[in-house]
Amino acid sequence: MPICSFCKKHYDFPRGLTIFTFDGKAVHFCSSKCKRNMDLKRDSKKVNWVKREKKVKKTELKNEKIAVIKKETEKESSEIPKKDRK
Repeated sequence: MPICSFCKKHYDFPRGLTIFTFDGKAVHFCSSKCKRNMDLKRDSKKVNWVKREKKVKKTELKNEKIAVIKKETEKESSEIPKKDRK
């Protein structure tokens, strides 16, 4: 799934527009609206209709990683090895 170069939105492959520049880069647009705004040299951060992801603090990321590691270790410790039954 390509990502729009202007609004950073994922879209299905058959729609949208792909432009190849002379230096070999591919620029993907999900709609003509995004292409026109890019041609007008507008900043996607200042346009109201573009949804932006919220920034996550570094401490929150560290806490999430620690929680995932704890869950994995608890899972491993709770598993009881099966006895060979003959």
